Amino acid sequence: MNKPLRTLCSIYCNFSVPNIYFGKSLTGVPENSIVLFPFSATMFCCGITGIVAFKNKKQTDDHIDVASLNSMVKKIETHRYADCEQNDLCFEDHFLGGKGLVSSLLQAVRALKCNDSFYNLFVGTESLAELTEFADRLSKIIDSESKFLADHMGRLETGDVEILSRRIEDIKDITWCLNLEIADNIKKVKDLLRHANKTRAISVVNIFKQINAVLNSIDRLEVRGRDSAGISLLFILDGAEFDRFKATIEKANLLDQLKARLDQDVLVNLGISLNETKDRNGQELVALTITYKIAAEIGRLGDNIRFLRKQIKNDAILQRLVTFEHKYHTVSAHTRWASVGAISEPNCHPVDNKIIGRIIPKKGIIHACLNGDIDNYQELKKEYERQGDLIHQEITTDTKIIPLQIEKYLNQGFGVEEAFRLAVNDFKGSHAISMHTDLAPGKLFLGLKGSGQAIFVGLAEDHYIPSSEVYGLIEEAPFFIKMNGEKEVDGKNGITQGQIFILNQESAGGIGGIKAMYYDQTPVELGEKDIKYTEITSRDIDRQNFPHYFLKEISESPLSVEKTLQNRWKIKGDEIQRYVITLEEKAFPEALQKALLNKKIKRIFFVGQGTAGVAALACANILNYYMDDPSFYINAMKASELSGFMLSEDDDSSSMADALVVAISQSGTTTDTNRTVDMVKERGAHTMAIVNRRDSDITFKVDGVMYTSSGRDIEMSVASTKAFYSQIVAGAILGLFIAGLQGRRNDDFVAVEIKQLLELPNHMRKILSMHNKIGNSAKRLAVTKTYWATVGSGPNKASADEIRIKLSELCYKTISSDYIEDKKHIDLSSEPLIIVCAAGIRGTVIGDIIKDTAIFQAHKATPVVIADEGENRFDPYAADVLHVPIVSEHFAPILNTLVGHIWGYYAALAINEGSRFLYEFNKDIQDKIDDHADKGMDVYELILDKSFREKIAFFYKEFRRKKAENNFPTSMGLEAASNLTLLLKYLSGRLPVSDFEIDFGKKGTAMNMLNTLFECLGESINSLARPVDAIRHQAKTVTVGTSRISEKLEGILFETLAAYNINVSQLINRNILVLKNLQEIVSGINGAILYKIGGLNLLGEPTDETTIEIIKKEGILKPIPSRVETDNQLKGTKRIIVREGNVYIGKGRKDDRSIIVIPIISTSPVTPNMIEYILLLTIEFNENVSLAVKIKALGGKYERIENIVQENSVAWDDQYLELVEMRQLFGISAEKIGEFIVSRIS
Repeated sequence: MNKPLRTLCSIYCNFSVPNIYFGKSLTGVPENSIVLFPFSATMFCCGITGIVAFKNKKQTDDHIDVASLNSMVKKIETHRYADCEQNDLCFEDHFLGGKGLVSSLLQAVRALKCNDSFYNLFVGTESLAELTEFADRLSKIIDSESKFLADHMGRLETGDVEILSRRIEDIKDITWCLNLEIADNIKKVKDLLRHANKTRAISVVNIFKQINAVLNSIDRLEVRGRDSAGISLLFILDGAEFDRFKATIEKANLLDQLKARLDQDVLVNLGISLNETKDRNGQELVALTITYKIAAEIGRLGDNIRFLRKQIKNDAILQRLVTFEHKYHTVSAHTRWASVGAISEPNCHPVDNKIIGRIIPKKGIIHACLNGDIDNYQELKKEYERQGDLIHQEITTDTKIIPLQIEKYLNQGFGVEEAFRLAVNDFKGSHAISMHTDLAPGKLFLGLKGSGQAIFVGLAEDHYIPSSEVYGLIEEAPFFIKMNGEKEVDGKNGITQGQIFILNQESAGGIGGIKAMYYDQTPVELGEKDIKYTEITSRDIDRQNFPHYFLKEISESPLSVEKTLQNRWKIKGDEIQRYVITLEEKAFPEALQKALLNKKIKRIFFVGQGTAGVAALACANILNYYMDDPSFYINAMKASELSGFMLSEDDDSSSMADALVVAISQSGTTTDTNRTVDMVKERGAHTMAIVNRRDSDITFKVDGVMYTSSGRDIEMSVASTKAFYSQIVAGAILGLFIAGLQGRRNDDFVAVEIKQLLELPNHMRKILSMHNKIGNSAKRLAVTKTYWATVGSGPNKASADEIRIKLSELCYKTISSDYIEDKKHIDLSSEPLIIVCAAGIRGTVIGDIIKDTAIFQAHKATPVVIADEGENRFDPYAADVLHVPIVSEHFAPILNTLVGHIWGYYAALAINEGSRFLYEFNKDIQDKIDDHADKGMDVYELILDKSFREKIAFFYKEFRRKKAENNFPTSMGLEAASNLTLLLKYLSGRLPVSDFEIDFGKKGTAMNMLNTLFECLGESINSLARPVDAIRHQAKTVTVGTSRISEKLEGILFETLAAYNINVSQLINRNILVLKNLQEIVSGINGAILYKIGGLNLLGEPTDETTIEIIKKEGILKPIPSRVETDNQLKGTKRIIVREGNVYIGKGRKDDRSIIVIPIISTSPVTPNMIEYILLLTIEFNENVSLAVKIKALGGKYERIENIVQENSVAWDDQYLELVEMRQLFGISAEKIGEFIVSRIS
């Protein structure tokens, strides 16, 4: 262990320094502090991570002392609680072997994650099996001691419970480390190097161990953004070693694959970049990067990382590359929620410095990742492209400018470090940037500026692991340094902001391997004071096979309530047992008790914001019930309301001396709540906090602190759940304590209440077991209604308010929360879906609520009622009745809310399913386009392709079925649904393309129709996406799928149209394809007449008043008189062409010339669907064309000829067409051609 880590570890183990904080923001702690559970109030929408392994790390003893570990486990096994009691041993010193032994075992087990020990376990199955056996033995200890704690909690001393609970948690950490962080990661690494497993060299295993660590990190960061993910592996080999690698690739027949992956315009999945360079001594080096990416608008947590793992293990080139000695190796990775640019592989990070038509010299390989935004991206892009180089059209992410801006300064002669520094100074806006390049081998560059982003650099034994959140590094490193992008300091040239860290592989690690500076080059002096420690482990944030953190955290809520109750109640007496509340001094100080007993406190306020504010309402209701004293003022308020409107600048220092303010906060850092506490204290108020995070900011402001749960209850989902239940339970405990002090409730009442509290976790588990029923209700009903509401009366108004918050967060809806009795007077005309919180309501009121529910139903609302078990009177009026165990009215908000949380979760999934349905179709169509593009087909051939139209028609049928069955989310909106319906009809050929401009304001070209479809799908996918665990970033998610397919039209006929200033958009798609096929048989154009059509009716149809006039005559037709010049009424063949809108090829009726007549649509927005012109061309045929070309040009006429011949009992042969000369084949009717063929072969 390096010196800084050794020093801090010593401090941590001895707990001998005063500056130790739990859950405190890192921006607010003094120097020489240890922060357990560091907190950041900022929500991130992307994740950065990477790894830099040390080359100069000192060798350590890699021997795995299994005997020593076994000895420690044995001592733990023989020192359970019962053993200590039986042998009269000091509990604190001997329980589970004592604190020192448990800490030593934890340290020894964590040391096994280091490279050398990990490798020995990787290749030695016996040691791993023994460790697994240790974990099994420790698991049994956890089970037995946890059961003992639960069974005897009421009788154990408060201090013993604390020790017992903490030791059990430590043993859980040890077991978790053995099973998941060691054994499970060995399996993952083995899976990754599946094809390179033959070598089993430590260098190979270490590479995949590092890759696995980064993938694990990004898997956890994914909760903050997951529409795309990418990882870049950079290897530097010497020239001779690369030649050997290349020979191996050639021998394995992989050279063509390598060339194909090198020859890419943009950096996409499986992309490889190669650059030859030299080191400082002139030795030839070859840099090779392999990049893996995935982009998906819709997906589940873990999908992206599973895909990346599969790509890596199946990459035959990587599997061979890692077996060759490399001089340097770094890994950079990112998970993204797009804020700029489409969701696509080219936009997925990392991005590189590759561009189109390079004029500016390329400088090495530069790969960059970004959290945040480059606000001046467009300005920098324009400036860059003015030099002549262009960014590929598929790349629309602002991250692209980062490597290009670095390269700009490299070309100006600056070194890599300075080029990076100058580049990041050019970027406006808050950002976190990572970059690695072959021009600085073995280094990873990090830049951070502004608020809203973060970078933590984990200090592991073998490597650095940077991460944009602490939970991205905790599996690898409990020690870390936090970059500070907000801090402004006096720099070289005045005030400066932003920090740069450069992590160097050629170091022994620790702070010595980090070069740190501010953006103006002022050095950042790093010391041991900057190294922080977190006690959070990967166990605390593991999703545990739940599909979402939200569901996991709801499922953990009973345990969270149990932990909140733990050690706060005791059983007193032997013969007559009394249940009593016990609160320690730090929770409810003696001074507070005296103030209550002496009647100095006459008012109690519960305050909070958001969900905590709703918990405050529930706590106030409970205390009011317990106190049952109208003269004692108890109220709940939003913290901001109390400070903003109840306090005055004129208040003196004793204006709130008679008040106790109980602040509720999950994090302890909520600005409004903490500010309110400061303000009421200034006015003499007594203060308390109910908070989860130990030693968070608020705990230093108040007189007493009640902690909820264990302090390690980390809520990864943005939508907080389990803290709410624990806050109410903590409020109930506090309420019972206060009521007891005031003599408002006797011992029997308190005992009954404690027993009810202890029963709550099991009631909650029963509700969780109903998740299928609750889920079915949500899936069936959530998609059917646009407007939602929640209602509750009495204590259940808190349930309605909290359910409203979670439904809004999960389902992105504006939802009202009302009293049940008020709802019939408010907005029933919107026919909303109404969640009715009716469980626990007293008998004198429940009848009125049933009547109100009947009124809701009568007004076509959809009531979903949460009611007590056995209450069936709602059945005739509710769409669903969800029954819960019967509890007292004041505890009912917990059970009502739990049902609402579960219902909201499945409602979000139901809405998201609509997004997935559209996404799958979107992807299917894009695949179809790519398939046609690969075959060299253009967009017009695609859009008229039968299989394409059938695919569109099939989806249309499915979409309409879902809509008809009321099984598609109304959240899509009427306009989007109607637009999609129209687009599907146009693309399946059910509506005339000429009408497209009327509906969408643009010509109905093939490209316009496809792009409009993808825009509509993209917006609809976005509007229906419900990511559950995170608040969806307001991202640009439209993915245009037509970029790979050509629209270019060339040839004699299209050149002629252009000469007459006729745009392709004035042709319907069917006619474009006809002309494409015909021009292959046309060798020349001899003459032309452009006619203008007038007097069509509103439907674009010819009438007796329709006219035709000549606009222009050219070629051989110019001197020839036309009937139109003396008679302008539209008639004959031209009238048929205008009526049907089809291209005509045939012969002139009078002069027998071969002609093509093309109908042209108006460009006027007033008449967008009407034929305004027809262009007649006299043509010469190309006699030397293949039979296949003739068949293609004939189009539908070919099938008619075939059928006519077959009707004469003649077997068809395509060669019969060669019997007909070209002028006749394209000049007379199918009937005459068929008769001619039959006559010739008879």
